[in-house]
Amino acid sequence: MAVHFQQTSEFLKSCLTIENHLFDSIMQIENNIDIALDSVDKFAKAVDRLVDTLEQMYQTINLSDTIGEKSFPIREGRYRVFYKISFQSDNDFNITLLDIDDNKQSNLDKFPTHRMISFEDED
Repeated sequence: MAVHFQQTSEFLKSCLTIENHLFDSIMQIENNIDIALDSVDKFAKAVDRLVDTLEQMYQTINLSDTIGEKSFPIREGRYRVFYKISFQSDNDFNITLLDIDDNKQSNLDKFPTHRMISFEDED
């Protein structure tokens, strides 16, 4: 059984929005392009690690796992990735990354003083 990944245009657009927001916010606070670029890179690596995690999680899939959309938090819940699982006729299955939400960015209108600091991540 093989796992195939797809990304929707909404997921890609949301990732780009998060990356731009990370970069701009860090440049505003730190005014250091190396830190800003490193933060964007660490965000992308966190998404890559999620793909690896999902692939491992779904090596032995349960039929109940194919019902509805699912989500998975990354970076201690800061981001939430929404995905859907579907079977193919050859017993392989697809995991489609539907969207990603940055909780901090989503709540800026409610908490405008919560500015971002450098993106810390274990490598």
